[in-house]
Amino acid sequence: MRVIIECYGASARWCGSDLITLDLSVGATGNDALDALAALYPDFAARRDSVAIATGDAITSPTLPLDDGDVIALIPPVSAG
Repeated sequence: MRVIIECYGASARWCGSDLITLDLSVGATGNDALDALAALYPDFAARRDSVAIATGDAITSPTLPLDDGDVIALIPPVSAG
């Protein structure tokens, strides 16, 4: 199945793109998508555990299964001062 990853903020730098297409096995979860990104992008791998994911308009659990055609947004940590 194919999913689209939208990279926001620092995650776009870590992955080298604002938009990434991943081919995953049927039944893959958000964690599987994050693992695939970590295998492709070392800068992302170093920060993988600090990134939240969203599908639709809501932050979602990375343990939930994905569907073909899902769009996942990477939400990097944010700080303000």
